[in-house]
Amino acid sequence: MKRIVLAASVVFAAAASPAAAEKGATTFDCEMKRFTNNGWIPPRVIVTLAEGEESAQVYDGIIHEVIGKPIPADITPRNETMVNLGWHVKGIPVSNLGGTAEVQYFGVLNMAKQTLSVRGIVSGFVNQPRARGNCKVKRG
Repeated sequence: MKRIVLAASVVFAAAASPAAAEKGATTFDCEMKRFTNNGWIPPRVIVTLAEGEESAQVYDGIIHEVIGKPIPADITPRNETMVNLGWHVKGIPVSNLGGTAEVQYFGVLNMAKQTLSVRGIVSGFVNQPRARGNCKVKRG
């Protein structure tokens, strides 16, 4: 798992989110600090909100490795400056099991403070990874 995240981070660091090119989109490029040592949340997460915050896409090292492109996220307004996000990634390789896992991610994006908090529920595992990051903002 760690090797996938590190390898994907290098490849992924040079790539900008394709959704960022969308006119009127706002991209939050977030450097994540994990609160747990069990992995599952990459060191960098990119969230792109469409104009009007009606849709969102998420991209990170795990998504890059497993899917290869940004994926849609459910978005729900929380208040004037924050939105709740949700996305699901299946087929994440787990090296010590020789199989794959799926993770349901939940995030809170604070657009005013430019922060992202993420937690994950890993199917079949008891650990629940959490992270928080500061984001650089780019408006399309």
